[in-house]
Amino acid sequence: MVRIGSLGPVSGSQDTLSGLQWHEPVEGLEFGELLLGTVASTYFARGRTSGYGVCFTDRRIIGFRMRRFSLALKAPFVAAIGVIYLVVILETLSGPGLLLGFLLPLVLHVVNYPIAWLTNRISESVLSRRTVDPSRLLKRKRDLELRRAQIEELLMKSPEKGVSLLRMSSYSGYLKITPTDYSSRPIEIKLRGWKQGQKLRDLVISFSSREPKVRALEYP
Repeated sequence: MVRIGSLGPVSGSQDTLSGLQWHEPVEGLEFGELLLGTVASTYFARGRTSGYGVCFTDRRIIGFRMRRFSLALKAPFVAAIGVIYLVVILETLSGPGLLLGFLLPLVLHVVNYPIAWLTNRISESVLSRRTVDPSRLLKRKRDLELRRAQIEELLMKSPEKGVSLLRMSSYSGYLKITPTDYSSRPIEIKLRGWKQGQKLRDLVISFSSREPKVRALEYP
């Protein structure tokens, strides 16, 4: 494993200037709390259903389940796939559809992949736009909320790079948050999608490198 979050030293003048910068308050945060960034994606999941958002501040990590929103976006496309399945089955049950019955697995795969790809692209685009306004995201019900002092370690494995039909529904990466309270189980957010994973990685680095620092490791 390699350590992440080491961004190098900051000169005294830069540190002084950053301390004088004005940051507009964000609704939903504490007084003086600095927003580092937010990310929400259908390529993230905590549990079985996809759709998760994470907010990083200089004090806390806040997580939001967005599976209902994700499912609502995908519902029309899932219905379209269901209609295609039904048509193929009805044709198979009829006399002339016997040949189609033998080709059923191939037909379903050929049709399913383009629709699944289009579904993911559209739902991902809509969901990611919801993080443009952090105040809107922070109004959602919170799934997790951990302060810096409550986090023992952040362990991340970035998703695999590249697009593969075989990896469209599989998670190859994760972010594991280990609480300082050893009686609590580690929190794992499953990841897929290289671009989304790198955005989350940048936020982990930004969060962990601030004082007091949090140990952050990356699985190679």
